[in-house]
Amino acid sequence: ALFPGLIGATQWFGDALGFDPLSRSFWNSILSAGDPLRTFILAHQAVAAIAGLIVLVLLGMLTGTVRTVVREFGFRLDKTGVGLRRPRRLFTKTDVTLPARRLQAAIFGSGPVRERLGYGELRFQSLARDEDKAGSHVLAPLATADEAGRILAELDWRPLAGDVVWEPVSRAYFWKFTVIVVPLLIAAVATALALSPALGLIWLVVPIVVLFARHLEWRRLGFSLDGDRVLVRTGWFRRRTTILPLRKIQSIDLKHSVVSRWLQTASMQFGVAGGNALVAHSIPDIPIARARQLRDQLLDFAS
Repeated sequence: ALFPGLIGATQWFGDALGFDPLSRSFWNSILSAGDPLRTFILAHQAVAAIAGLIVLVLLGMLTGTVRTVVREFGFRLDKTGVGLRRPRRLFTKTDVTLPARRLQAAIFGSGPVRERLGYGELRFQSLARDEDKAGSHVLAPLATADEAGRILAELDWRPLAGDVVWEPVSRAYFWKFTVIVVPLLIAAVATALALSPALGLIWLVVPIVVLFARHLEWRRLGFSLDGDRVLVRTGWFRRRTTILPLRKIQSIDLKHSVVSRWLQTASMQFGVAGGNALVAHSIPDIPIARARQLRDQLLDFAS
């Protein structure tokens, strides 16, 4: 949404001031006025492209920071008789009371940098809607694991233990992706090589990066049956640990695609009430025998 807004504002101000920064002639006129600058950009197009990417990253960081400050300004959690109360926001202030009995699932999210610094975000999936008409409530936008644990304890939820034994998913999660994606990437590389050898060499890096990211994703995927709840850990860059109390799970589905049946795996999907409809959390590519055993365990607990 940011970039269309910037483009629209640029065109509006350009029309008002008598020039169009989005037109080629505008930049040609600027570059022609300074030959050294034009010569440098034309001779170092890769450097210019990298500089452009850096500017986009910095712009994204600045936008995210401003949005977070405006949204979370004055954030506070108060204990009430039925749950927690959360006032926040800079301009349109909101004050939401979240009953503990309506909470369905907890998600502690982080990223590689935030996790290394010891921080994450704690949100709950709830039957109650927040001020954005969503069934997902942020109860700690930036919290340590101990702080998140204290919030969970206040709501009578057991905190995450540091010694959770994670059961990995099948390596088919990686190979299934490889079988589907690699032929498309090879075709793209072949096309790029035919058009330009330099472009083809750049495209050769893409399959390696994509497959490496998928491998990191597979290494982090895991689940654990922790007493009366299921824990699901997903994501490499966008890391999530989901807590699903078994008493809150409304349905359990096993799904098999054509490739999954060939690789003898299944994806387990948990239906949990919250938001506008039944929201699903899933564990991909569990060995089929283990998936059936886990489903029977969960159904036995529910009965």
